[in-house]
Amino acid sequence: MVRTRVRWFRWLLGAVVAAWVVWSAIALRERPANSNRPLFSGAHVEPAALAVLDRACRDCHSEATRYPWYSYVAPLSRLIFRDIEVGRERVNFSRWEEYPVLRRQRALTGIANQIQDRLMPLEIYVRFHPEAKLSDAEIAVVFDWAQRERERLILESR
Repeated sequence: MVRTRVRWFRWLLGAVVAAWVVWSAIALRERPANSNRPLFSGAHVEPAALAVLDRACRDCHSEATRYPWYSYVAPLSRLIFRDIEVGRERVNFSRWEEYPVLRRQRALTGIANQIQDRLMPLEIYVRFHPEAKLSDAEIAVVFDWAQRERERLILESR
């Protein structure tokens, strides 16, 4: 009787592991694609602001996402890939030059406000990527850059 239970448990464990492996493999097909496009093409970005944006925002708001090992494991992979898709839909730094001027202006306002209000980067992202946590000085650098770039776009569009 004990041997039967042990065999049944091993079979069940094997089936669960196999299903999990298949699930993870299927989830990889949903991974958002990356490209070699530069961030903020056509924008005037100071190196200090670009460094902060690259470190804290790139993974969700560009096509230069760095996928950590756990992003390949279901069910985390689905959650991570969905967050990346949503982030890119809101603003994609790799497609910056494709946006109309008004959308760029609004995006810059959003970037400035979201960072200043500490709504970005998301708390869950910072928990797993502590290097993305922004200091007050870094927030000021990005906020000031976004304001200057927005003003530049407004002046150019007149």
